[in-house]
Amino acid sequence: MGNLYRFAEPIVLVSLARLGTTYGYQIAQEAERLAVTHAGLDAAAIYRTLRRLEDAGYVNSTWDTRGPGPARRDYVLTEAGWAHLREWAEVLEDFLKSLRAVLEQCREAVKKHDEEHADQ
Repeated sequence: MGNLYRFAEPIVLVSLARLGTTYGYQIAQEAERLAVTHAGLDAAAIYRTLRRLEDAGYVNSTWDTRGPGPARRDYVLTEAGWAHLREWAEVLEDFLKSLRAVLEQCREAVKKHDEEHADQ
């Protein structure tokens, strides 16, 4: 399912799903809103992820030369990309369940410690 580090792949996929056909800068802006760590996602990580997704057939890109400025690469999810996003939703759901269990264990451990040391 790709690299969970900073969740770059699912964030780029969901950004594309939300934006439709779009270019890297817009994806970066959307990804910033979806960042799940304080580090966020830098532009290099986004473009590396887009390249990997395209190589895997999850994203297509074309050059847009219509504007007055430099050409830009537009990206869009393929049907395989939509399927991959569905897979990521399942992976993230499982991950969230596991994190909730760890969080509950942390809370219980702290509560037990605090109760045992309340008189000190």
